[in-house]
Amino acid sequence: MTNRIQIIFDALLNPSARVTNPEKIQRARLLSTILLVQTLIVAFIIFLVVKADPQDIHEPTVQGAIVMIGISVAMYIANRLGRTSIAALGYFLPFVAIFIYIPFYSGENPAFLAFLLIPIIFIAIFFSIKRTTLAAIGILTFVGILLSFMDHSPSNLPYWNLRNMWYFLMLATGLILTFMRHLGSLEQIRQRKLTRINEELEQKVAELERFTYTVSHELKSPVVTMQGFLGSVEKDLNGGNYEKAQKDFRRIARAANNLNNTLADLLKLSRIGVVANDFGVFPLAELVQEVVAGMSENMRARDITIHISPDLPSVYGDRARLREVFENLIDNAVKYMGDQSAPVIEIGKRDGQEPTFYVKDNGLGIEPQYQTKIFGLFDKLNPTSEGTGIGLALVRRIIETHGGRIWAESQGLGKGSTFCFTIPDGRK
Repeated sequence: MTNRIQIIFDALLNPSARVTNPEKIQRARLLSTILLVQTLIVAFIIFLVVKADPQDIHEPTVQGAIVMIGISVAMYIANRLGRTSIAALGYFLPFVAIFIYIPFYSGENPAFLAFLLIPIIFIAIFFSIKRTTLAAIGILTFVGILLSFMDHSPSNLPYWNLRNMWYFLMLATGLILTFMRHLGSLEQIRQRKLTRINEELEQKVAELERFTYTVSHELKSPVVTMQGFLGSVEKDLNGGNYEKAQKDFRRIARAANNLNNTLADLLKLSRIGVVANDFGVFPLAELVQEVVAGMSENMRARDITIHISPDLPSVYGDRARLREVFENLIDNAVKYMGDQSAPVIEIGKRDGQEPTFYVKDNGLGIEPQYQTKIFGLFDKLNPTSEGTGIGLALVRRIIETHGGRIWAESQGLGKGSTFCFTIPDGRK
């Protein structure tokens, strides 16, 4: 039964099959619904009026209603043929004409003027706010001109006269247009947000494609290394060259260890933003002191001096993740210190619109063309250096999940590097 009803509604409301745009189909269905409902209601009212007094068939209001039925049927047919804009306009103009004619020329109740709100609302549904505004101004101006020389309201209706109805019409139209503009603004905000989400999604998809390609390439390298040395080990053992076989085993072990470290770092990277710790406020200076204390042995071995600014503030964020940020940045500064005779690492804050934190060293430095690239996966300035090449990508992901930015600054090779980042207060 439900399916039959749906089939009947589709047959009555759907436009021509050549209309394929979902929005246009919906508008056509809405217009067909309005026209059908109005036709049925007006026809029923005319039937009741004429049944009570057949002479009322000659009244202007009844004749106007009959004309509206004819127009509605004609516009319904046009709409079903896919001419929704023509049908909407063809319905709008006669409606305006009839409800100006009835109060001004037939001497009927001036309250009929209020029915002009219907075509204004109607055009607001099917046309833009600009066209609706122009149509409303046109109607109000035309009524105002007629009022200047045709204000013949009945004396027994002192309040419901044509001029007061015109004032009411202006007020109601103003409210309708204001509401429409508000809805339009909300729609623009929604569209901008949707566009931003789509752009972010496209960026994430592209990033995922790059991630998949890069990871598959990088993971293949140690596997190929192990496969190659396993073949060499087999030959060495068969030939009795046990010393060379031991060297090959050590190389296989190093390749397996590198593969394990890479997988561990990739797992960390994949969990950022998915597995979240509780955010809270904590003193950044205390966190930095903990990280430096944990790395002090390595820094003492390289005779590195470290300066920590005493004015580091408290921040709001994921303490465990931000600890990883400082661990990676300080470890990076240590690894790329080079042969600096007096190595120094400085951790501090720059004041501005929002605090900018930094980890600065006087090591090897970074050439300008690499200052963005180094935050990519497996992009190491020195391919032979320690580590998996995931550290800075990990740092960038953590900072971005906090809503911040990270970038590198350097005057070039041999002039040190500064890694700057922001940690916005996510509570604001």
